[in-house]
Amino acid sequence: MKTLMIALLLCLACLFWLKRENSNLTRSFARANQVAGEQKNQIVMLKNQLTVAGNRADKNERAHAELRQKLDAAGALAVRREQTIARLLNENEAFRRWYGADLPDAVRRVHQRAACASAGHCLQRLSESQPVPDAGK
Repeated sequence: MKTLMIALLLCLACLFWLKRENSNLTRSFARANQVAGEQKNQIVMLKNQLTVAGNRADKNERAHAELRQKLDAAGALAVRREQTIARLLNENEAFRRWYGADLPDAVRRVHQRAACASAGHCLQRLSESQPVPDAGK
């Protein structure tokens, strides 16, 4: 009888221990599922960000190529203009004299003045006693 009671107590102790282990494992499993869900959401978010970044990179690359083409076209146009000016200088004596002439004093002064930070600063530089020269003359 004593052995039966001891065996019963041992079985009860094992039952409580197994119940506690099962409870601990259930909580651990729930935490692991929660972490896995958060990681899955984070992976989805990171994939979306990667897709957006890839799209932006493609768009930037296309824009860069377009700007490069425009820059090349502008360079070619500048070369053609320089060639046209050189040809005209070689062909036309009057154009050569005009091209080599000094700029008028008013134009030179405009190029020599420091840039205005705002309209108020430009007004301070204008002389009250002298009128502003006509740009058409």
